[in-house]
Amino acid sequence: MFHHRYPALESEAVADTSATAEIAVVAQSRQDPRERLLSAMIETVALHGYEHTTTTLVASGAGLEEAMFSEHFSGKQDCFIQATDDLLGRVEDAALAQFQGVMPWAERVRLALHSLLHALVRHPAAARVALVEMLSAGDEVCERQRTVLGLFASLIEEGRSQSADSSALPPQTSEAIVGGVISILQRRVLCGNFAELPELHSDLTYFALLPYLNHELALSVARPQGS
Repeated sequence: MFHHRYPALESEAVADTSATAEIAVVAQSRQDPRERLLSAMIETVALHGYEHTTTTLVASGAGLEEAMFSEHFSGKQDCFIQATDDLLGRVEDAALAQFQGVMPWAERVRLALHSLLHALVRHPAAARVALVEMLSAGDEVCERQRTVLGLFASLIEEGRSQSADSSALPPQTSEAIVGGVISILQRRVLCGNFAELPELHSDLTYFALLPYLNHELALSVARPQGS
């Protein structure tokens, strides 16, 4: 889906025009101009890459005049920052909702990963932006991403209380787990292999739990009987 990230050949011009039209259909489903522009920003960056995205493309994708873009945002980066802040805010809310449940910690990790993987499949443009394109959009955007990853690490860190010998665990254990999971997901997203993401659920759950639980327990949660 994203193998040709930066269209440059004339033969791709028709495909780009069609893709921009599809973005406009998605964006126009939101009536508020600002919301339409934010939606179009995510879709456009996912299609063209952050560096090759322009305010003209975003406005066109939203089905609006470029002057309307200037009424709401000071420039491309301002719009992108607000779009990704909104996107990551929803990711944070979803993660907190999962981890604030009453189920055991290991089960909450399993369910959170299940929700994350299926959300990435349902929203491939948002997935590409959050996992890949944000890295090339400047320090402020990267810091916002690090804040979210830090939240995930703090939620995983709850597993330290489940460990038989927490003193043996390095301080960076939860950070390494989150970094490893994100790295795996980034590679799949870069290749456009979204349909394969749910297949990673058991392995990623086991990977996240193993530093805190023994092999048998981590495996029983990651691969429950009958699943």
